[in-house]
Amino acid sequence: MDMQKEQRKLVCVRFPAIPNPYIFDAKDLKLKTGDLVIVNTEIGQSVARVLGYATEADTEGLDEIKPILRTVTESDTKKIQKNIEKEKLCFVFCQQQIHTHGLPMKLIKVEQTFDGNKITFYFTSDGRVDFRELLKDLVEKYRTRIELRQIGTRQESAMLGGIGSCGREVCCASYLTNFQRISVKMAKDQNMTLNPIKISGLCGKLKCCLAYEREAYAELVENMPKPGKVVFLEQGEATIVSINIINQSFIAKLKDRRFIKAGISDILTEEEYIELNAENKTKLEQAEVSLIDITPKENAQNPKPKKRRSSRRRKSKSKRSSSS
Repeated sequence: MDMQKEQRKLVCVRFPAIPNPYIFDAKDLKLKTGDLVIVNTEIGQSVARVLGYATEADTEGLDEIKPILRTVTESDTKKIQKNIEKEKLCFVFCQQQIHTHGLPMKLIKVEQTFDGNKITFYFTSDGRVDFRELLKDLVEKYRTRIELRQIGTRQESAMLGGIGSCGREVCCASYLTNFQRISVKMAKDQNMTLNPIKISGLCGKLKCCLAYEREAYAELVENMPKPGKVVFLEQGEATIVSINIINQSFIAKLKDRRFIKAGISDILTEEEYIELNAENKTKLEQAEVSLIDITPKENAQNPKPKKRRSSRRRKSKSKRSSSS
């Protein structure tokens, strides 16, 4: 049994309408990322895209690992194209029936299995929808297994795709395999502007990319003082005004209302601040004493010269004495 497990070549695949990855056994097939394959599922044969290889540790908790049937052939490609055309017709018909029954739901996508045994209609709605009459119309029209599945806005974006504010295809439609819980605290930790338009994705929810650097920012922000906190610096006591997490620096306001930029390494403890003040005071006193000692000597060495009367003044005085 152990030898069989070691010989298995496991791959992760993703279905078009489901972001979660599934593990299959590739057997002797040579596959690479991006290849289209045909696999057996509980609802019949389906087309999936290879994401990459998996390990035995990834299979923990899984009861059965199904094999991949084959890679997509030329005839399979033609059949897939026919299914896509049928899905478009199904979408139009279902949309008309939703309008006829006046149902508060928005049809997002229609997906048919590769063998045509089942058609799934994905929709969004603000609440629960009674679609029993709609389901009857669809079963009567297509005479096959029909499923109406309600999804969330994140899954809607993953199915429809689109271009994000970064200029690239949205992550949920390109490579994300699950939806992580995103909170406003992630945006706060990254010192981002809490503008709903800037931190929300196409789905209207907080962007998934806020979680990418969360751990790094969480570690960096632990060392940073919060705005409003009083810290001790070489220049004196200061209040933190704003912080820069990436540069590990901050802007602080001194008691004399001056603003200074400093780093984390510039913050002193209260004991260090008191000791520094004592040293500065001692140096200042020594400087004043030395200034007092130096000043008299300079005056003694350089006495003030006597004022000399100008020749003009002497001449005017002699004229007054002669006239008298």
